[in-house]
Amino acid sequence: MRRLCGFWIAVSVACAASGQVVSERVGVTAAGNNLAVRPTPCSTSSLGALPSGMDGAVLGAAQACNSLTWLPTRWANGLQGWTTTGAGGTDYLAPLAGQGVFPNVSAPLAYPVRVGPNASALNVRTGPGTENAIVTTKSAGATGWAYEVFNNTAANTVWWKIRWDDGVIGWSAEGVREAGVYLSLAGQPRPKATLYLQTLGTSSVEVQVSPTDLNTGTTTITLPATLVYLSGERVSLTAPEFAPNGARFTRWLVDGASHPRRTLTLYAVQVSRITLIYSPNTPQTEEQFLRSLVAPWRQGQVWLPSTYDTHAGNNPEYAVDFNRLSSARATCPYYNSFLQDCNEPILASHAGRVYIRAQSGCTGYGNYAIVVSNVRPTGGGSNTYLATIYAHLNYFLAPNGATVEAGAPIGRLGSTGSSTGPHLHYEIRHVTVSGSTLTLGTRVQVLNNPRIRLSGQLLQVNFNCPISGLGYGGPAITGTAPLGNVPPNIDPPCTPYNCPGGLTDGLDGLPDFAPSRCDGELPDTLTLYLSDVNGDGCVDDADLLQVLLRFGETCDSGEDITWDGIVDDADLLTLLMDFGRGCD
Repeated sequence: MRRLCGFWIAVSVACAASGQVVSERVGVTAAGNNLAVRPTPCSTSSLGALPSGMDGAVLGAAQACNSLTWLPTRWANGLQGWTTTGAGGTDYLAPLAGQGVFPNVSAPLAYPVRVGPNASALNVRTGPGTENAIVTTKSAGATGWAYEVFNNTAANTVWWKIRWDDGVIGWSAEGVREAGVYLSLAGQPRPKATLYLQTLGTSSVEVQVSPTDLNTGTTTITLPATLVYLSGERVSLTAPEFAPNGARFTRWLVDGASHPRRTLTLYAVQVSRITLIYSPNTPQTEEQFLRSLVAPWRQGQVWLPSTYDTHAGNNPEYAVDFNRLSSARATCPYYNSFLQDCNEPILASHAGRVYIRAQSGCTGYGNYAIVVSNVRPTGGGSNTYLATIYAHLNYFLAPNGATVEAGAPIGRLGSTGSSTGPHLHYEIRHVTVSGSTLTLGTRVQVLNNPRIRLSGQLLQVNFNCPISGLGYGGPAITGTAPLGNVPPNIDPPCTPYNCPGGLTDGLDGLPDFAPSRCDGELPDTLTLYLSDVNGDGCVDDADLLQVLLRFGETCDSGEDITWDGIVDDADLLTLLMDFGRGCD
């Protein structure tokens, strides 16, 4: 609240300005009973007297006279003139919530209010009137937010619906004529925010909300619903994992932005449209996940799988390299000719959250992306998920930490890292998310595994079919995902390699480059810090700046380190605790 020329009026009116109409409300305290309304400040003439509990609206700036502060005010009983705010340290007027005067008081905003000494035990009722049941009582000094008003003309009383600081919601009288003011304004009002919630894939889902919303007055709501909060208030919505029809939680959509965690935390803005999406399918098992992977290139393209003896730590079936073909044969050597595939868009094989990284010194995998699914491997812990890795990329096409659908562009193929020619290195791994870390763990056998399909096709190599420069090859895989809009390139910290020469047709139909080998592969176990927001391998000032620039936003990006749907103090604290990690 702001003092006006030494008093407590709460609107932005300069003390030097005069005659400016304002919409502040004031009420006469018990100490100001029979307060005189005068034609001018310090006048000895009286236009009439005001009983305690009467409300009015300030019409302009205050004036000082005889060491007293005077306000021009229009009163609910029709009187209009100058009244003194107090004398001898006693307040005759108190600031009130709302706009206008009785019986036309309105509540366009939410107002912080405090119980005054005239109501040492203020009743909180189920409705706006003494005929309604008492919910509880509030002692002097209790505070809350008044956000809905009712003008009871039969009793000459203004009633406010209040969410008290302990979460109780009910109706209380602002004041009573001849008794004084019970509720006074205690700070700056705030806009109200409306959240429109709906569901897809189910109905009648119950969501837990915190704090209590102003509309329903409960912490459990059934969707669809309209919630009302204070603008800027931190709100958490928690959806059940399963809906009544057996569908499973998929994600939240907030004004079109996707949030994959069941608990959505956001700062309420004045209007938000929120959709809770459930999948009618049963949760994917590991088997279903492996069989439904999408080939990570665009529809109609044909790519050759290959591997070599020392691949994946001397386990050649646990990683695969891909190169694009103009056409393919059904038997060894499985290809007719290779194409230049540098900078081809690489697509996510499944839905999940993507993390983009560059290996230190542009060695090993160079620029790589990890897409973490929500599918738990058989026998894995509660924080362990299946993920795919895409290495040797030139550019990224999805922001670090973003949620992507199957077939979404995530990067462009290149030859960064320990690679002597452009190709896509592809793995399936178990990853564990714990606090601010993501740990790459067990590799899954990706080649010659009957459990795995890429767009419905077996992923195989024939160790009796050597291919010069590529090791061993297998039957080609055809892409099935249509390529929609491709986002702009995101420059990674590892300088993209532009693939000079690249893969072109040689005279013999073989690649015209030295064998692709990755001597600096990712180790069997590797811990990444989610606080490394820009993915350069070091948690530093650049990451801190990104978090600060997005602070307070609901977003689907790496700045949301804690995966709770909002960039807030939890993310900032996590980053500060990790500061300097990986920077050696």
